[in-house]
Amino acid sequence: MGRDRKMEPDNGALTTPMNADNKEFKELQLFLKNKADELDEKQRLQIELFALQIKIEDYLDAHEDEDHITEVGEFLRLYIDKLGLKQNELARYIGLDPTNFNKILSGKRKVNFELSFMLSQIFNLDPKTWILIQVKNEYLELKRDKLKHFKKYKLEDLINT
Repeated sequence: MGRDRKMEPDNGALTTPMNADNKEFKELQLFLKNKADELDEKQRLQIELFALQIKIEDYLDAHEDEDHITEVGEFLRLYIDKLGLKQNELARYIGLDPTNFNKILSGKRKVNFELSFMLSQIFNLDPKTWILIQVKNEYLELKRDKLKHFKKYKLEDLINT
């Protein structure tokens, strides 16, 4: 059995600071811009939707920050805006009353498991994603609002009672 080693990247693109003023960088920028200009609308939309997926994953992977909570509804609005939909269209498509869907968008109502499966099917995400956003937010809110209250509970106190 070998010893566990932390994999460290060699010097390269991820470890060396990039000089944005050099000729090679400007050529790369031009190349990427030309490639992006060649994409049709469907391809651009796929890239933008993939970028939203990464944004959600980044949020879920980010360190805990009670001051930066992004509601499920905010992510849903990003999808709605990107797709040029109206929220009532999406609500009716998934069989929800528009008023109830608006409550989800505003954070007044939670996403249930069934809805998370529908949204995941539409937006090509793991169904757990919507629930995980919600759980992370509930955890952060509880931590922010009641952590001092929970600090009074200690194993030593329990044993000594």
